[in-house]
Amino acid sequence: MNKDKPCNGENVLERCVSDCEKTVIIHALTRTKGNQSAAAELLGTTKRILTYKVHKYGIDCEQFKEESEDIMNKKTQ
Repeated sequence: MNKDKPCNGENVLERCVSDCEKTVIIHALTRTKGNQSAAAELLGTTKRILTYKVHKYGIDCEQFKEESEDIMNKKTQ
């Protein structure tokens, strides 16, 4: 079975689940300003599992820290 085949229903499901999981992780990291420990607690998982998934999806946690700093700088100006 070719995993890259676009009409394979299993791959569609896996891709949808992965996309959803990535979105939820990004939302949690946004809410916690990139704090992986707090995001893991919010998601009901461990920091170790969250770190694995952050790496798996290529998520840059530093961007959430920078975004929150940018927002804070705009509020103080």
